[in-house]
Amino acid sequence: MEKRELSKDEIIGLIGEFKSEVRKNLAKIDFFNEKIEELTKLLGDSPNQIETKKEKTRKPYPLSKWDNIVLEVIRENGKPTTSKEIYDKAMAKAVVAGIAMDEIKMKSKINQCLVKLSGRRDDLKKVKYGGRGYAYAIN
Repeated sequence: MEKRELSKDEIIGLIGEFKSEVRKNLAKIDFFNEKIEELTKLLGDSPNQIETKKEKTRKPYPLSKWDNIVLEVIRENGKPTTSKEIYDKAMAKAVVAGIAMDEIKMKSKINQCLVKLSGRRDDLKKVKYGGRGYAYAIN
């Protein structure tokens, strides 16, 4: 598509259209603000009765055996722990607990736990770490 320059008359016309739209929108805002005031007066003494949308409270995601293992590894370490250290220690604990799988599946499972615990549940927080990535600490 060709790029063409606007003439002076076209620019003036566009400015006029934009200003007109701004005036229309300001008039709409004034209209709605007046209606809100009228309706609020109809409520009487208690304008706080206007119900705002209540935020739904969700149950926190339940912790799995894997989540508990990851949390236990970080607690035992006592300091922010890199994901590599978490993988190594959690895999060893999974073997002891009898929930071990092949290495790729275990790494995937541990990664899912880290995402869940640091994002959805806020049990862990990510800490900047010298090098690539983050370390994880108990929140």
